[in-house]
Amino acid sequence: NASREVANCLHRLSGVYQDPSRVSRDTTTLLKSDSGKHLQPKKSDFMQNDGSETPSLLITGTISIFYRNVEYNTPIDMYLPPNYPNAPPIIYVRPASTMVIKEGHNHVGNDGMVYMPYLHSWKKTSHNLVDACLNMTSIFSNEPPCYAKPPGYTAPRPSRPTASYVPSSTAAAASPAPTPAPPSYHNITSTASSFLSSFGRTSRPSNTTNNNDSNAAEKERIAQMEREAAEANQAVAVARAADAREAKQKLEEGMIRDAKNQLASKCVALLHSYKDMSKERIGALVDDEMLLQKSDAFLKERIEYLMERQAELKSSHDEVDEKIFKVQSFIEKKEEEKRAEGEVCADDLALPADIHSAQMLVLSAENAAINDALFFLDKGLADHRISLDQHMRSVRKLSKRQFLIRAHLLKIGQVKATRKY
Repeated sequence: NASREVANCLHRLSGVYQDPSRVSRDTTTLLKSDSGKHLQPKKSDFMQNDGSETPSLLITGTISIFYRNVEYNTPIDMYLPPNYPNAPPIIYVRPASTMVIKEGHNHVGNDGMVYMPYLHSWKKTSHNLVDACLNMTSIFSNEPPCYAKPPGYTAPRPSRPTASYVPSSTAAAASPAPTPAPPSYHNITSTASSFLSSFGRTSRPSNTTNNNDSNAAEKERIAQMEREAAEANQAVAVARAADAREAKQKLEEGMIRDAKNQLASKCVALLHSYKDMSKERIGALVDDEMLLQKSDAFLKERIEYLMERQAELKSSHDEVDEKIFKVQSFIEKKEEEKRAEGEVCADDLALPADIHSAQMLVLSAENAAINDALFFLDKGLADHRISLDQHMRSVRKLSKRQFLIRAHLLKIGQVKATRKY
């Protein structure tokens, strides 16, 4: 993802930026926005005006513009200098091989460098890369910076760049201003021939021997120049091949280093995840073991308790069986005695000990009889078996009698209580 790519680039550019966290935050925000969805970060070198190279972060790709309601993709290179965000980014328009930069553009130079007010008024506290791209989109939508190359177009001779930073040889492949090639053999011979012709026309004629000597010297000098030109061309070719091999070697080393770093980071992350997972599993197993030990001790204690209760219950069960046997024997014995004595009268079951007890027994029986009579009188009235007048006369008579009985019982009880104490 964008964050990982930016982190890898900044890791390779360790020590270059004064505020790497701000660089990472602004670049990641740009790549995740709609304006930067076609951009990607890379590591590149800058060549300053004094010829020194400085590694920097390059954000390359295309931004979308809308010219006459049609969407176009404009290729750009955005370089972040080492003192970013104190200094603004350096932006170039990099047209494709079939396109050319518009001459006289108000905000783009002939070398492709972007000039706009947002960059000139740059402040690190209020400006950022997303707004810079939005400003470029707005400006280029009104005035596109490049157009299709017409047939037979000849590129103008590039002028020396005046930007504070220009791309070095590692990024010069994307630049529209290539490095001029050394003079060829044909150009040297043509120059020498024209020089000889002009010299022959302006020189004063001399004798034949002098002319032959001078012609031989000139031929020797021309041959020497041809040899020097061939050696120079060969040296340039060797130097270019060496530069290409060195660039390829650096690219391969960088790719290998990035692959190693990515593999190491993945391995470390995987080992950390395995470590955390193992730690959690070990902790869970230790907790389970402690729980099992506690459960084992609890079960042993409960088993001992249940065995004690089992012994107690067995003893109680035996005791209950013994008492049940005794009760059954007693009941059987009493039933045999009852059968031997015959049927007993109900009145003989309760015999008063004195005259007052006899009175209380008679009065209590009469009170209970009156209660039953009052109940059935109410039920007969509810069932419409007797009239209300009959019900009222009978209830009044029975209630009066019941009141006297209860008063008599109360009086007898008081007398018996006095004699007892």
